[in-house]
Amino acid sequence: MSEKPRLEELRELLEREIAELEARLQLYQQLLALLEECATGAIPAGRGARRGKEFRSRDGRVAARLVATRDTIRLSFTRPVPEQHPYVRYMLTALERLAADYEGLEYTVERDDEGKVASVIVTGVTRDTEDEVYAVLEFAAKKVSELPLR
Repeated sequence: MSEKPRLEELRELLEREIAELEARLQLYQQLLALLEECATGAIPAGRGARRGKEFRSRDGRVAARLVATRDTIRLSFTRPVPEQHPYVRYMLTALERLAADYEGLEYTVERDDEGKVASVIVTGVTRDTEDEVYAVLEFAAKKVSELPLR
């Protein structure tokens, strides 16, 4: 009987240690994402990111990153996605509609060597358009991150 309480204590100790390690891992992942965004120039000097979010696959890998600054929102895929993919087509169609509806709103699609979509950068984002643009990009990022990795 004395072994059972010890096992419970050991279990609780391990669970606390795992929780602490997961918290540290999350902090390191956020720092890494910030460094990567700084290296790509997605965060202009003096502005800082207003919103940022990572989307993870089922196995915990970062599938996409969404970063918003004052007038730019950038969605980057860690593994480029074919433009023919339904969620990517939806995103591009929605961005085309938003660009037509809002003056000054523009988007750029960056592709890898195979022509797959690596990132989308939306510029000219205002307070009036920010939530709508962010929602479109967030939806696409979430759906793409749920896809099985090949």
